[in-house]
Amino acid sequence: MGHQQEDTMGKKKKKKTAILLTFSALSFAVLLAITGPDHPSAEAIESITMADLKSHLYFLASDEMRGRDVNTVSNEIASRYLAHRFELMGLKPVENDSYFQYFSLVRAKLSEPNRLEIQHSQSPLSTIAILKKDFVPWTFSANARVSAPLVFVGYGITALEHRYDDYHGIDVRGTIVVMMNHEPGEKDPNSPFEGLVHSEYNRVLYKILNAQAHGAVGAIFIPDEANHPRTNFSRTLRSVWPEDALRERYSLKLWSDQVKIPALHVSREIAGALVESSKTSVEKIQKKIDQGYQPHSFPLLGVEATVETAVIRSETRVRNVLAYLPGSDPRLKDEVVIVSAHFDHVGSRKGEVFNGADDNASGTVGLLEVAEAYALSSEKPKRSMLFVGWNAEERGLLGSRYYVERPTFPLEKTTAVFQMDMIGRNEEVPDPQNSRFRGLEKQTAEENANSVNVMGYSRSQDLRHLVVQNNQRIGLDVRFRYDNNTINLLRRSDNWPFLINGVPALFFHTGLHPDYHQPTDTPDKINYSKMEKIVRLVFLSSWNAANASTPPRLNKKWNRR
Repeated sequence: MGHQQEDTMGKKKKKKTAILLTFSALSFAVLLAITGPDHPSAEAIESITMADLKSHLYFLASDEMRGRDVNTVSNEIASRYLAHRFELMGLKPVENDSYFQYFSLVRAKLSEPNRLEIQHSQSPLSTIAILKKDFVPWTFSANARVSAPLVFVGYGITALEHRYDDYHGIDVRGTIVVMMNHEPGEKDPNSPFEGLVHSEYNRVLYKILNAQAHGAVGAIFIPDEANHPRTNFSRTLRSVWPEDALRERYSLKLWSDQVKIPALHVSREIAGALVESSKTSVEKIQKKIDQGYQPHSFPLLGVEATVETAVIRSETRVRNVLAYLPGSDPRLKDEVVIVSAHFDHVGSRKGEVFNGADDNASGTVGLLEVAEAYALSSEKPKRSMLFVGWNAEERGLLGSRYYVERPTFPLEKTTAVFQMDMIGRNEEVPDPQNSRFRGLEKQTAEENANSVNVMGYSRSQDLRHLVVQNNQRIGLDVRFRYDNNTINLLRRSDNWPFLINGVPALFFHTGLHPDYHQPTDTPDKINYSKMEKIVRLVFLSSWNAANASTPPRLNKKWNRR
């Protein structure tokens, strides 16, 4: 009986395997029919191997590389390593016959004098705020001294596509504007801005420049009471002006050069003193705005302020790494598909090296393998390919933000971006209450052993379909789940500057884990077999995007071109 049953089960198993193989072959045939006859050679796909990924990664994430922090020798070595590998592949340099795109970062230090004085017409006494206790200038602030009346302008946002404008119907020329941090509906998944993802309107720089464009001579930011009631001023101070020299804040020089007005942030107590003449509270005003997404701006009658700021900046020159493969189609070669990853990490502190094996040596070595696969393929893509190692991602996506403002190839000719960031581990969330994992469900590494998160899927149905179709050949558990989540992953890598500038972009990411941004993020913990599959998926997906008769599009809601 037992032998008979075993023989029958064996036949069934063989039949099932044959059916699966036939289905797999048919699926790939369908994929080729969808994407056209041009496809990469088998040797190109098979050139992406665990062994190569591991070899590159053990170098980039070694102790000797000291964590590849921006503005360090190890960061420069990493950039040279990428450029040298690109050169050996026969890929072309693109900027002044160089593989490097240079840009300038600035660091800021407080100088003297920094002053805030508030004068109420009803009182003979002024309120003199104390630096670092009651107020602090933003690092973007211009150095200036102004005295002017105050106008409250809500969140300080002008978003005409959302029919929202805090400056509508109010003249702020020659005044100091007072505005709240963040944006309307921060905790509303159906917010007209970006849902639960912080939009670009949330950024301090944007708000300062918007105030400046409306004629304001100064800007004062006040706390977001409704959404962040527990955030005290000392926490903001540490964030903007960290005491740890190793975590100094950097920004792009081209940004700070644009700011011409003084700008500062004040404590909850000073915020109350500013709006007390309006006979209401900041929290009540904020709730009124958030409920209907309707601005509520008004002059703060009888209140004037004197603001004086002094910030010293020092400049540092760093670089992205770019390599170019010309397209083979005379009609399409002027269009570009980007494959990218950031190579910087957070460095070392107090003798401990933050190796950054997953973040983001994993994406960087994936970039090298994808580039090599293109270089080895006997068939060449119709559109041109740009392979980019971004720098200063850990400092606020500064390398990619610089690129979108000074692109090597026009953004309107950039048809898709495939970003790899942390593709080497299994997502693991042991404690969802930990602020590092807010918005995520409890998960084990074992249940994510074959999974990869793809973000940007909700912005481009075309790119989502592309990944799903190509994954039929790869067999990963591709998860589309974090585009609208309080963890804000969608805007935390170099795909984001492209998305907000109208370029379809995907972010491949295997998830957070307890070793994220810790010295324990080491090469021995990488899931190399899964990483090989992810890199092959990125290669195939980018190849199809580069050869499609029509480029992928953003969905109508997000298409701002």
